[in-house]
Amino acid sequence: MRILKKLPMLAAGALLSLSLSLTHAQEKMTGNPPPSSQLQYRLIADIKGLSVEGNGQIDWQVDAKQYRLSFDMSTQLTGQLMLEKSEGTIDRSGLVPANFLLKRIRKEPVTVVFDRRAGQINFAGDTPAHKIQGGEQDRLSVIWQLLSVARARPGSFIPGSSWKFFVAGHRSGESWTFQVKDKQRLRTDLGEVDTLHVTYVPNDSNNGRQIDIWLAPSQEWFPVRLRFTEPNGDSIEQTIEKIIKK
Repeated sequence: MRILKKLPMLAAGALLSLSLSLTHAQEKMTGNPPPSSQLQYRLIADIKGLSVEGNGQIDWQVDAKQYRLSFDMSTQLTGQLMLEKSEGTIDRSGLVPANFLLKRIRKEPVTVVFDRRAGQINFAGDTPAHKIQGGEQDRLSVIWQLLSVARARPGSFIPGSSWKFFVAGHRSGESWTFQVKDKQRLRTDLGEVDTLHVTYVPNDSNNGRQIDIWLAPSQEWFPVRLRFTEPNGDSIEQTIEKIIKK
């Protein structure tokens, strides 16, 4: 009889233990990267008061262990405006960058190295290295890490929420906070798409670009629109034309 009385308690304990284990596993899974894809955009740039059109393309390749990400923007008038590349590994938190390359119009390319063995981020020039604490991203990977977090925790990624990352640029790093502003329905070449509008506004408005991102949950949470606004007022806006799954 004593054994029979203990069975419900044992079952309850086992269920509680299983529940705690699942919760703990879910807490660890803070990033869920999307599948490999190529995103093609229509681009409109406003440079020194001159409006020009062009194309943008994001190539995203990922498997269970590593990723490669490139972002290329160009116009017929200027040629390549900017090229960014990020590559690294994947773990339960999402993207773990190893190298970041930045090439801007009329400038030489620069590279940032995430030296995991030495435990530091090495910037271009004479900038002191940054000690790696964990979770650091580069200026390109942070957008993909943001949507990876959204995919892992869609119930928490809602208007009014904010998400903080340490982001390495080509000469320094700083904390970035993304704010989920509101829900918006956009007209695109894919049809009308429901999105979440997310913004990053630099701490120093005179030193850094503002980023507006429209993430589409129905399209793997990919950014279907991106807008970069420079301190001098120049801007580049890209709207999705095609998503090719690989």
